[in-house]
Amino acid sequence: MNKEMNDKVLKDAAKALVVHKEQRTKVDKQLSKIGDYQEKLSQVNTANEETLDDLLMQAESLLQQQAMDTSLSQIDMEEGLNLVCLTDEETKAVEIEQLELLETVAVKNTSWDDYLENIDAFAEKHDITMSEDPFASLMTSVEKAEISERIRLDYTIEQANCDKYDYVIAASCGVAAGLVDSFFVGMPGKSKLGNWTDSQTDKLVEKFAKMVWKSDKKQGKNLRKEPDGIASAIGFLENRFRVNYDARYASDLAMGDKKLKMSPKDHHLKSLGHSPDLIGLFFSILDQFTGKASFVSDGQLIRVKPQERGSGFELEGANFFAKLFCGFCNWIGHIISDIAGSSGTRGHNDGRRGQGVPIPFFEMFQFCDFSSFRDSKSENSINLAELMSHVFQKGYDARFGAAMAIPVALNEIMIRLLWAIKSRYYHQRSWKDSIPFGNRPELRRMLIVGHGSLCVVDGIDAAIRSSGQLVNFALQLNGIAWSRFAFSALQEIRAVYIANSLDLVSMEKDLENEWQQLYGKG
Repeated sequence: MNKEMNDKVLKDAAKALVVHKEQRTKVDKQLSKIGDYQEKLSQVNTANEETLDDLLMQAESLLQQQAMDTSLSQIDMEEGLNLVCLTDEETKAVEIEQLELLETVAVKNTSWDDYLENIDAFAEKHDITMSEDPFASLMTSVEKAEISERIRLDYTIEQANCDKYDYVIAASCGVAAGLVDSFFVGMPGKSKLGNWTDSQTDKLVEKFAKMVWKSDKKQGKNLRKEPDGIASAIGFLENRFRVNYDARYASDLAMGDKKLKMSPKDHHLKSLGHSPDLIGLFFSILDQFTGKASFVSDGQLIRVKPQERGSGFELEGANFFAKLFCGFCNWIGHIISDIAGSSGTRGHNDGRRGQGVPIPFFEMFQFCDFSSFRDSKSENSINLAELMSHVFQKGYDARFGAAMAIPVALNEIMIRLLWAIKSRYYHQRSWKDSIPFGNRPELRRMLIVGHGSLCVVDGIDAAIRSSGQLVNFALQLNGIAWSRFAFSALQEIRAVYIANSLDLVSMEKDLENEWQQLYGKG
């Protein structure tokens, strides 16, 4: 409804602009006529002045020769004035046409609706045609051609026209990133980059815990000593940001006739509120408001109430929005408390890293209760949900996801940077046209080739290192790289399918930016 109203307002405004354009055209014509008349009068005046000067010189010369008296009487002056008056022929030569009084549209003390009625009446009286698109009447053919060319260049989805160097650059970057993934990422527990992301995660948790502890201390809360070490930091955050859905076993829940297989190793995966994404945020808020907990079991969503030990949970806040904010803070704080494992596991100095939270949207695999797989080393078959659960329990969590993202980001940066350099110095484009973002068909094709090359190297490496073991093969795969490759492939398929059509999303975004700048909101 708002869109229809906005369209009507814009169309009415365009009609007013069409009428104003017609008025401006008439004013220009009047001014042109006035200019012509001024030019004619100027020419006649100049000729008369020259003639008068000649006559005066001749008269003075004649008077001097005849020694006549040069004093003029009143009668002589009147006769002189009669002589210099314009003749009938001269008057006709500069006769000025009576200019018509231009009609205007009343705007003073008038409402918008009344003003539009005046616009329509003026248009009808002066035979101004209002087309289906009034804006088309406001532009000249040259302006229409310029706009069409700009739309074609900026918003037309084109097919990529890559040369051999583009493919070589993209493939080389992908292979290089794949080697980085193979030698420095590998699998959980045996990853150099994974160990680094684990240590950085621990530092983040400790820093966040100390920040919250100091904030609570300033508010006068009775707290124990400041968190010192990762286990102490996790324990403090677990108590500080308690939630009702934090169940480690199915026995912690009032299951009734529902079934749920869950252990401390996979409860972060099966509990949807523990997911660090929009799905996790939604179910976390929902569970905190309703007092229930949401889990995935056998490919289905189940919602159950916690046992008595968790039933005392009460969401803080005096009103709905305050509770909503507190629920969001609880979700953030609880995610950070779990991202580096539990306090019990990390409290032992045995090198165990604990079960973190899943990679964003990784929990969706728990709904894939189909497609049985058979391990070459075992005769047992497992479905995709069970396979991903085993993979998660082996350490394939958000911390390892950060490690997997490093070669993917490196590949992306190298391809975009080399494309920009080639565009600027090889194709001699401007720096503005060499920005490696936006509607760049060649860059889009290079990205899919680069990420595809990374995935090929990753797949070959995983197949060799896993020795036919299905879980190890999945652990070796870089899920972030394959997700990025799938996204690039979908973009390329979309571009091929709708080639030479308009990228309406980019166009609407640019129009919105122009609109905001027009009203001073950009």
